[in-house]
Amino acid sequence: MKSQYALNFILGTYIFIFLAYLFGPLIIMSITSFNSAEFPAITPWECFSWRWFQEGKIAYDGQHLAGLSTDWRLHDGLIKSLIIGSGVVILAVPIGMAASIVLTQVHSRLRTIFYSVSIMPVLFPGVIIGISTVVLWDRIATIGGEGFIADIGRNGIFLTILGQTCFISTYCFLIFVARLQRFDQTQEEAALDLGASQTQVFFKILVPYLMPAIASSAVIAFLASFENYNTTVFSILSDQTLTTVIASKVRLGISPAISALALVIITLTIIAAVIYEVLRRREDRKKKERQDQLLFEETQDSRLKKETTKSFRIPKSIYVILFVLVVGIFGFNQLVKNNLYGSECVAAAELAKKSKFSEQLKLLQQNQVNQEALEGGELGGNKDYGDIFGDPNLFKDFGGFDTKDE
Repeated sequence: MKSQYALNFILGTYIFIFLAYLFGPLIIMSITSFNSAEFPAITPWECFSWRWFQEGKIAYDGQHLAGLSTDWRLHDGLIKSLIIGSGVVILAVPIGMAASIVLTQVHSRLRTIFYSVSIMPVLFPGVIIGISTVVLWDRIATIGGEGFIADIGRNGIFLTILGQTCFISTYCFLIFVARLQRFDQTQEEAALDLGASQTQVFFKILVPYLMPAIASSAVIAFLASFENYNTTVFSILSDQTLTTVIASKVRLGISPAISALALVIITLTIIAAVIYEVLRRREDRKKKERQDQLLFEETQDSRLKKETTKSFRIPKSIYVILFVLVVGIFGFNQLVKNNLYGSECVAAAELAKKSKFSEQLKLLQQNQVNQEALEGGELGGNKDYGDIFGDPNLFKDFGGFDTKDE
């Protein structure tokens, strides 16, 4: 028993460390979006503020730090990312589905070769795909001269859609292959024997069966396109997507507006996942009830009919929501009690930073060093460091620095 307890303790510790490593940075980044400081940090905490979700602020040194709602670069990058993601879905899903159907139709000897060729793009580095796409279409635009071909051949959004489709269609292909492996082809044969055409078989039998795979591949294709960077940064040319905008901002210094954007994306992802899970469980419950009802009607066995009395039960998720609300209310009360929330707190913090900045400027002005003090050796002149630089012949005959004749 002791060994079992020790094993459970080790396993629980490992799971805790793994989840902390996985979700810890996301939680920390989400908290920093509510700090009024110019740099995202938890400590020192200035004030609880929504400024980074709104218009941002003017820093004490005069620099404008845009918030999430006023940063036009993030807005423009988001719109272009949505356009590119939609274009990739429109191209990648049909390509992946067509390739998977062809894989089931080719001869068994060619199936391995066709499968290897189909998954090969995902093995190429994204940098190579982006550069090769730009080079290819630049040559095509040059050959085509001025006109429509030249315009699309040098359009960053069009090139990014093509470059991402090259490897994202492989993801869709693998999803459709996994779905088609469980498909009973005798259904198509029966439909053809009953007089259906190939088009009717495709739209009436195959497409409905592939609908879960179509939905899954569309979601994966859109998400893979939305977060892609290594291919996009080379193929987007002068345009920018959301990922490239964030990367450029991080190079110049990360802003709390990025933390606010991350929190918004995390929240939307969690909401979408919860809604999907609720709908899936509800559909599974209804499906099980229909199966039980159908089985009872076919057998007329009263033992198979479950007499269920509907009683009110509080969902377990309600307890989690109540716990989060209680913790949130308690934390908000502590912020208000310690004067860490509100316009007064923000104004006091800004005044303290401005006064500190003014003191630093006055100190620098008082400690200005003139040229005479430097030449006299009082401040960093020849007399420092034991007067090792006072010898006029120190660099004579040293690599040709002092070659003048005395």
